[in-house]
Amino acid sequence: MRSTRVFSLATAAVLALAVTGCGGTTFQKDEPQTAVRDFLSEALSQKNGQRACDFMTVEAQGELVAGASEGANCRMAMELSGLISGGEPVRDVASVKDLDYEVTADDGETATVVVTPEGGEAIEFALMKSEGLGALYEPETPWRITGGAKPLIVGVEF
Repeated sequence: MRSTRVFSLATAAVLALAVTGCGGTTFQKDEPQTAVRDFLSEALSQKNGQRACDFMTVEAQGELVAGASEGANCRMAMELSGLISGGEPVRDVASVKDLDYEVTADDGETATVVVTPEGGEAIEFALMKSEGLGALYEPETPWRITGGAKPLIVGVEF
């Protein structure tokens, strides 16, 4: 009888957490917001600039570093990127998951995802379906970022 009551309480607690969305929103692998969330996780919490850049098209990588010093590249930019949410830098996976992700357009081939940090300016990412760049550790998503990452490096000199 006691084990049944403990099991019931544990089940109720898990369901309560699932309903409230504690720990961030879960997305499916093939959704555009998943690509943006994983991109931000690599850039902001992992500081893995190369993996972050693998989520971007070659054109988006070029636009990101346009006007930067000679020799600057996407990897360098992403390793120096930053975002403030709730007055604090976003530095861990939980903080990345807690950002607000909204798909404002998705026609199956292109999409727009707006990411809004708490108390901050929204960032609009443009995406398209692509086979990627053929990188060794290709992200497991059909979506690639085509624009919108520039606000993450505003004010950064590299």
